[in-house]
Amino acid sequence: MAAPGSPVSVDFFSRFWANFFDEKQYITERTAGQAFFGRQETGSMTIFSPDALDVDMDITRGNEKPATLVVRGMAGRITGTTHVDMQIGQTSTFSRQFPLIEEQFNLGAAQINYRQPGEGPYQNVGPQARLRSLGTRAYLEGIRRIIRLQEILSWQSLRLGVQSISNIADTTTNIYDFRRNSANTPSLTHGWGNAAGVPMTDIDALCDTLLANGKLMPDFAIFGGTTMQYFLANSQVSTNYGNKLYFDLIQFSSKFEPGPEFAKFVAAGLIPYGQLRTPKGYTLTVFTYPYVYQSYAGSITKYFPDTGCLIGSSQARADRAFGPPEAIPLTSVDMQQIMEWFGINPMSPSLPTNVLNPGATIQPNEFYLRAQKSDDGKAVSMMIQAAPIFCTTQTDAFGYMVAGVNT
Repeated sequence: MAAPGSPVSVDFFSRFWANFFDEKQYITERTAGQAFFGRQETGSMTIFSPDALDVDMDITRGNEKPATLVVRGMAGRITGTTHVDMQIGQTSTFSRQFPLIEEQFNLGAAQINYRQPGEGPYQNVGPQARLRSLGTRAYLEGIRRIIRLQEILSWQSLRLGVQSISNIADTTTNIYDFRRNSANTPSLTHGWGNAAGVPMTDIDALCDTLLANGKLMPDFAIFGGTTMQYFLANSQVSTNYGNKLYFDLIQFSSKFEPGPEFAKFVAAGLIPYGQLRTPKGYTLTVFTYPYVYQSYAGSITKYFPDTGCLIGSSQARADRAFGPPEAIPLTSVDMQQIMEWFGINPMSPSLPTNVLNPGATIQPNEFYLRAQKSDDGKAVSMMIQAAPIFCTTQTDAFGYMVAGVNT
């Protein structure tokens, strides 16, 4: 046997097997951000709207005021600052136009005359088989790219209560704004990497805010990588709460098993880290999410920022809606042509095999596939579209702070 790295003569193995390595098959698409949306157990909705360009969202605010005491024997009712007539809540209606995600792939006739990866040198592979092979690879890569963008948008909504419309870097102007209370995004006096930082105090304060504004008990926290490092090293944590002779409030372990309410998130990629009990008595299951995507400029970017800390309730309602494509409707002839070219049914497209928790988080009817031949018959253009909105309907049940800094 030749030593590793030694050149080998060209034979069937080296031409067919050794050269056939497709890195895309080893890239697993995590979908934890999207897993927060459309969960039936929380009353969340998944809306497919293939024919309507706008979606209407009704949100009614509530409060936790008690009933009022009155004086017996009085014919009238005293009104004022302490005696006011009950109201059942203010309703806000938001009408939004669906966004549009689009990936396109152009396949020229000359490409189907060349040997494809994995194809034996003496195999009699025809142009139609190569067209299907190239088209399938392009289709699956397009779906993966859309899933990645949807993951970016879902984390935006969870962290900030907004979703970008046309540019993921714009989170202030051209956005869907779900009207999160500004107190849910506090600015810390000191980050947790600073000697004066107080992680447990900051977590307690945000939990108080979420319980007051969101009306749900917060039960989870997601730490960015740097945030976790600073949290563990901070003196308020390591000195006061890390001594198990006196406290057992922080239980971080690789063997930790979160509750069943978090099973869907773990299946979609969240990494359980442990559980902490705050000084005020809040119990939070802690997760991390270190996964990355490649930005348009080519830099490696994390879906969940290293400096971030997201706290929320797993029971909060978060809806998702998928709008129509921007295209002329497919005819039966169009659909038959796509199936003949690529072997893909556009009415029931397949999902890539390396997507975490498909079916529960990602569904085929989120995507629209089209293909058309050029006028001169020398090329085929494939287009994949999606139109998602990830709405944190109970948006005040989530809070976010930039904690992983040393200032």
